[in-house]
Amino acid sequence: MRHTLQKAVFGIAALLLSLGAYAQDIIVTTDAKKIEAKIVEVTKSEIRYKEKDYTDGPTFVISTDEISSIIYGNGKVVLYTQPSAQEPEPEIKQPAIDESIAEITLLSGRTLTAHIVELRSDHVTYTIDNSQSILPASQLAKVTFLHNGQVKVYNQTAAIVAKPQTQEKQTELTTSSASPTSGRIYRDGREYMHNNRFISSKEVARILEREDKAAYMQWKKANGLLIGGSVCTGIGAGLALGGLISLAGSDAVPCIVMDCCALVPLGIGIGLCLGANTRYNKAIDIYNSKYDQAAVQLQWRVAPTEVGLAIAF
Repeated sequence: MRHTLQKAVFGIAALLLSLGAYAQDIIVTTDAKKIEAKIVEVTKSEIRYKEKDYTDGPTFVISTDEISSIIYGNGKVVLYTQPSAQEPEPEIKQPAIDESIAEITLLSGRTLTAHIVELRSDHVTYTIDNSQSILPASQLAKVTFLHNGQVKVYNQTAAIVAKPQTQEKQTELTTSSASPTSGRIYRDGREYMHNNRFISSKEVARILEREDKAAYMQWKKANGLLIGGSVCTGIGAGLALGGLISLAGSDAVPCIVMDCCALVPLGIGIGLCLGANTRYNKAIDIYNSKYDQAAVQLQWRVAPTEVGLAIAF
């Protein structure tokens, strides 16, 4: 009985060994093909195997990119994840259109392309090259926004009649049809008025720089003279004050010396300030001269046989 039991145990062990020896691995490719083989070596990039019926034969190699999974003889399954399809390149977005850009059409026919800061019924505030300006409604025909074509009409008749023109014709029309006082600058001391509104000296400088370079050069020279005059006047005033303070002492000589010295910078400073004032007036006169040319003049004309009154434009 004992001998029979030993034979049975040895028989079962031999059967298990034979089944393990004949258990094969299965390689499943990405195209669903099954390869029955004996896996020899596994790396990250490839699998080495032998054919199931020819284990003593050559070793075959297959790339892991071609493998979907491996089913080993012991039942273990290893899946291989294939690289995903290349992601599409991100769509290049076009830059957003600046909704504040608009075309300003003036009554004279001239057009300006600018950034609109404020759009009101009585005026339009805009910027060109970071320089801010204001146009009253009395000079405007319409404002057309470029991003959506929206139009704000200020003068219905002018908006209909105005037609696109070349830059040269626009310049001619602006010069000939502008009224004599449409752009004139008036000065009263330190106050300036342009197009029926008070403006600062900085706004005057911007207008001159944009429309009349010769007038702007005079304005810059006036600024330089004013700065120099202010410095000299300050030095003279300081010396004079020091002389007055020295009167508290018993000796009046220092006071006299300092007051005499103060006269020199004071005189220079006052002279420079007066020169600056003259330059400011000259700059305004140069700018206004183009409007003076269009003024109506009455002239007497005397001929050998007649005397008459002529109107000159």
